Amino acid sequence: MLNILSVGQLIGIFVGVFFATLITFMLIRTVVVKPEKQIEIDANLPHVDKEKVANLLSKAVSYKTVTLIDDESDGSVFLEFQKFLEKSFPLVMKGAEKVSINKYSAMYIYRGTNPDLLPIAVLAHQDVVPADEEGWDVPAFSGEIKDNYVYGRGSQDMKSQLIACLEGLEILLSKNIEIQRTIYFCFGHDEERKGIYGAKLIVDKFLEEGQRFELVIDEGGSIIDGNMLGINKHIALIGTCEKGYADLILEVKQESGHASTPPRKTAVGTLARGIYKIEKKKMKTRWSQPVLDMFDALAPYMKAPLKFVAVNKDLLSFVLRPVLDLISPFTSCLVRTTFAPTQLLGSDAPNTLPASAKASINCRILPGETVNDVVKHVKKRAKGVEVTVVEGETNPSLISPSKGKQYEYISNSILEVFPDTIVAPYIFIATSDSKYYHQVSNYVYRFTPFLKEVDDANRIHGVNERQDIDMLVKGVEFFYKLYENACSNIENE
Repeated sequence: MLNILSVGQLIGIFVGVFFATLITFMLIRTVVVKPEKQIEIDANLPHVDKEKVANLLSKAVSYKTVTLIDDESDGSVFLEFQKFLEKSFPLVMKGAEKVSINKYSAMYIYRGTNPDLLPIAVLAHQDVVPADEEGWDVPAFSGEIKDNYVYGRGSQDMKSQLIACLEGLEILLSKNIEIQRTIYFCFGHDEERKGIYGAKLIVDKFLEEGQRFELVIDEGGSIIDGNMLGINKHIALIGTCEKGYADLILEVKQESGHASTPPRKTAVGTLARGIYKIEKKKMKTRWSQPVLDMFDALAPYMKAPLKFVAVNKDLLSFVLRPVLDLISPFTSCLVRTTFAPTQLLGSDAPNTLPASAKASINCRILPGETVNDVVKHVKKRAKGVEVTVVEGETNPSLISPSKGKQYEYISNSILEVFPDTIVAPYIFIATSDSKYYHQVSNYVYRFTPFLKEVDDANRIHGVNERQDIDMLVKGVEFFYKLYENACSNIENE
């Protein structure tokens, strides 16, 4: 007589078969994902005069183009810096038209031979953050060259890229190669203060004129060591979008008084509790399309078990997102909106209760969320605290395609200069002038063509900022190939 299975046993068998089938599916899915064969590329890279570009960057750093406090400040140093550029790149400037925007931002327009082709825009900002001389091994604006580095404020962020993009075209022109597509060099002067008086006004001019662009490239993702993701290759990250930005002012007002008789709830205490709760109860982790695209590009090169998790990220999201949140600050900011308290203000005296306690919180907003979402979250966590948004806030940018000829102009140029490198899209976790340019192009990308070691990346905006000169040469080679691919070798567009 056959045993009749109970309902519980049937459910158990069903669940077991389901999970066995699911795991088998996930394993097969992982095995079949393999790297694409890379096409052999004959890069034919140009000769770059290493000493020349190092000296150009050294001189560029010596111009103290610190971001102006406001639109009324004296920015004559920016005009001096532009004169230096105009003398340093004679072939580019001989054929370029200069357009000044709001006194200190500058466009140099090199006209191509085919006006029917949409131009490209190459962005860089002239301004740099301030530098306190304390802690520097060399004067912060000396541009000193030593140990194969150019030292100084702005050497990485971002006068190196500015010099490289101009020298790339200078070399191309020296070879009498025809430039078919027009190139706009757009150099803002206040990127470090959100680009309100520079890049934004440049784009406003383009909108008035109805000017659109085939491609826009600005600073952004760089070339990094892939070992943090289980990949024994370098990874070139192209930012297809950037996170939103907001500075919030948190304030608690209260009657001032003597610190010997504090009330039960002080302004500083209420503010501190609010900041604590904002840091403790963050907004949820979530996927954005650029990060999903990044894992699709990188998964074939990962080792097990990371490859298994990455390929099946849709099914294992509940594991992968928390892990990314914990690995490092860099991986965490890929999957969540971040809140960074940066400034505090209270009483002028240690024995006086302040009438107002203030804090600044810098927010970087993930695609799919908005400035309004961030404000609601902060108000919910920080009870009894006034929240104000500082002017210049932006929602996350639109997302540019990670396929198509415009993306390939950049990715192919990377592979020609940095062979055996994996190219992947990603979300640029900082902000740049390019956020305004989505209004005039569907193809806005953020890439810095330098291999960045962790030590040097941490020097940006810090002491002893420096630029590796060998990488500076590579940057020149990259822009040379980009112009060759996007502006010279054009067929039937």
